[in-house]
Order: sequence, then C-alpha cells, then structure tokens
Amino acid sequence: MHRPLPMLITCLLLATPVGRSAAADEEPLFSPFSYDYASEAAIAAEIDVDDPDPARLRDIFARRRARVIEAMPSGAMLIFSVERAQERRLEFQVPHSDNHDFIYLTGLDGIDSLDSAILLLPAHADAEGRLDEEPRDRVVLYTSGDPAALSSRTGIAEVRRFSKLEENLSVAMTDFRDWRVTQVRRYPLAAALARAWGRSDKVLYLNYPRFFRLGMPEPARIETFERIRRFSPEIALRDSADILDQVRMLQDSWSLANLRRAVEITGDGVVEALRAARPGMTEKEVMEVMDFVYRYHGATLGFPTSVRRETGDDSEAEPSVPEGWIEFVPRSGGAVIEPGDMVWTDTGAAFNHYSADIQRNIPVDGTFTTEQRRLYTIALDVQTTVIEMVRPGVTWWDLHDKAIQMLRDAGGYDVDYYYGIGHFIGMEVHDEGDYTVPLQPGMVLSIEQGVMKPGEPRIAFEDDVLVTENGFEWLSRGIPIEIDEIERIFKTPSAFDSFIEAR
Repeated sequence: MHRPLPMLITCLLLATPVGRSAAADEEPLFSPFSYDYASEAAIAAEIDVDDPDPARLRDIFARRRARVIEAMPSGAMLIFSVERAQERRLEFQVPHSDNHDFIYLTGLDGIDSLDSAILLLPAHADAEGRLDEEPRDRVVLYTSGDPAALSSRTGIAEVRRFSKLEENLSVAMTDFRDWRVTQVRRYPLAAALARAWGRSDKVLYLNYPRFFRLGMPEPARIETFERIRRFSPEIALRDSADILDQVRMLQDSWSLANLRRAVEITGDGVVEALRAARPGMTEKEVMEVMDFVYRYHGATLGFPTSVRRETGDDSEAEPSVPEGWIEFVPRSGGAVIEPGDMVWTDTGAAFNHYSADIQRNIPVDGTFTTEQRRLYTIALDVQTTVIEMVRPGVTWWDLHDKAIQMLRDAGGYDVDYYYGIGHFIGMEVHDEGDYTVPLQPGMVLSIEQGVMKPGEPRIAFEDDVLVTENGFEWLSRGIPIEIDEIERIFKTPSAFDSFIEAR
C-alpha cells in the first residue's frame, strides 16, 4: 500500500527547545527527525494489538530506532535494560518504569530483557579516517538470551552476547587515529564507534535513572558510567532522555493502537465497577471489580486505582501522603459507601506498557440530586470546553488558564483546584515530555480538573485526548460522562450482582 513520505518535524525540533537555552556555538540537544502523524495513525488503525503481525512489529520498532538515530546530533547511544533499583521520587511507578526506554527501542521485556543493552550508532559519514566498509547506521543488541532467536524476533541483524559489550566499548575507546588497518578490519563495530567519536566531543548518550533518590543506593550501571569517564575523560556522557523524550512524545502507530486499547479496557472496567457500586460496599470492593476487569482483558494497572466516596464532609478528608510514597498508601480504602454519596474514581489500565488515565463520578443512588447536578455540570462544562481547545499550536498554559478562568467564574472554584490541567500519557501514566513547547499532532495527553471546594462533594474529571493534524480526538469519549449517560449506567444490571449479593 502506498504511504505518504514522512514529513520532517521542523516547528518543534529544529532548534533547542523553548526554555532550554544554548549558546550560538553549542550543539543542540537533538536534531530534526522524521515523523508523519497521518501515516502513523493510518497504520495504527490496521494493528490488532491482541495478535500483532510480527513482521509489522519488527518494522515499527526499526523505524523507532531510526528516528532516535536521526535525532542524535553526534556520538552514540547505549541503553541498558534495567531493573527497578530505587523507589520513585515523584508520583507513580510500575515495575517496568525504569526499563521503558529499553522496551521502547526493542520491544523486549521480562526475561528477554535481562542483562541486555542496545547500541545505536549513526553513520557519521564525515568523520575523519576510513573504515573497511561504507559508514552506515548501526544497531547492535547485546543479550544474555539466544542471539539468533532474538535477532529473528526483533529484526535486529547484529545481536551479540552481553559479555561482548565490555570488550567492544573498551576497544572503541582507543583514539581512532591510533588504529592500524589490521585492527580496523578486525573490529569493525568498535572501529566505527571510535571513528564516530573522533578526537573531541566524544559524546555517549546513556540511560541515567529517570526516577531517582539521592539518599538511596544507586543503580549498578552508574558505576559502569563512571568507569567509562575515568578511563576516557574526554568522553562526554549525556542523558539519553534529551533525545528519547522528544521521540517518545510523538506517538507512533504501536503507541497509538495500544493507548486506544488501554482506554477501551479502562472504560469497560469503570462502567462495570460503577454499575456494581451500591450502598454497603467499600471503596476497595468497587476498586477490585474495576481491576479484575482490566486483568481479565489482559491488561495491567498503569497506576494504583483510586475509588473514593465523596460526601462533602471535611472530617473524612484523605490523609496527606508525602510526595513519592503515593503507591505505598492504599488509594481505595475500607470506607463504606452510604446512600446519597457520590463515588469518584481515578484509574487507568495499561496494555503492552501503554497507560490510560481516567476520572469519573457517579451518584451511588443512580440519580443526581439538585446540588450534585449543579456541581457536576460546572466541572463538565470546564472539561468539554478545555478538550475542545486542544489543537496543534496551543500550549499547556492556554488550557490551564482557561480552566482556571471558568472555575473562578463559576463560583471561586479555582481557589481549591490543585491540579494542573493535565499531562502527557504514554508508557508512563505521567509520561516524559516537554511541557514548554506547543502541542503537536501525535501527542496524547490527559485533561483533568474539577470542583473541590471544602464542604461540597468533590467532582473531578480526567480524559485522554489525542492531538490530530487539525484539532483533537477525544479517545475516552466512549466512557459515560454526560449526566444522562451516567444515570443510564444503573439501568443495566452488573455482571457481578449475584456475586456481590451472595457475599
């Protein structure tokens, strides 16, 4: 099938990002790279994420790696597979969080990613000296698994034993000007890396911890990074996130297909759990129904599900949780839902490492009271207005300021609105990205806000929205949100009714 040629993203990527200053003679943090949203969206529509075509997956991940290579201004990038070594300092973390960059580039996780690394080396055709072959982009996977099997699975032609990585790096750190012709021919990969590094500006991008705590034992790979610096002080070690954040921020076909599926599964879980909710159940029991539906569909949790009864009674305010410890405190407790309560949930299923993020509210009696309806309508008006503002060129602050203005005009609800208007979603529920640049096609974001005045029921929304070429796609619009849609939930019995009633 004919596909349009990829366009070069220039408005976002040609120069140093807004908010990151660089002198005129300094190298930019990243280079322009090819990304065509329309092409990626068309491919995404053809992908069956439950049973993907292996050949198509190999092509998708190869193009990911090519974009990262294209975005590198110089040097080479080495991404280690990593296990969770520290608790995250900020917000949520799932078991694979620290390893998402490696998974993003290879598609390998679990046992297939243990003791592994991937080297990305651009061609550097203008570097001094000569190789025994034409300079070319090189991708090398180092693995503790079966090299032949993983080469076939990933489509990566060069797959080596992980034990060879130390040798390849050590040999490459010899200045290329000192290499004899015999050595160039004997060690073609190391020679290409040494030549790319040249005599100065020997840049090596490494996956430093994205989520760290200075007071805890450091990940083992940091010692490896420091040894590289000690043995070759002229090597400039840089954080690979400077490159990977820019690429991961624009979702490709695999990302888009899995985010859609994650949102769809989240909607199933939310509707089933809220349909099952009734006076006498605990918050945790409603949560367990929701999480069961996710797991039944083959999903995991993008973050711990929260279900809360909202009464407006300040005496039942949630306890303060220190930043960084939110996942260690139950987000759904043992409080018993009572007649007249609103029930609120903040939840998201994750599918193939891509997480949704949704907030919804229901009256547990099945019908809104006059006051609940008034507050709900205020929050819903803000939500729909802000979502309809999403389009290329709009900034995060444009969206946030509109929400603040509407909440203020509705009765001073901006004073107690402690959210920001939202965040990127992707492989993390709060994904990496640059919040100083305008929105671009292919970004996927959450929009979240609500009315939270003390003494009144707290009503908050969160929806997942894709930035398209001319506007937006409300990915989570199929999850009931309008008042009549919410009340209609209760008109269909829950599949869990008999189980709940028999407990």
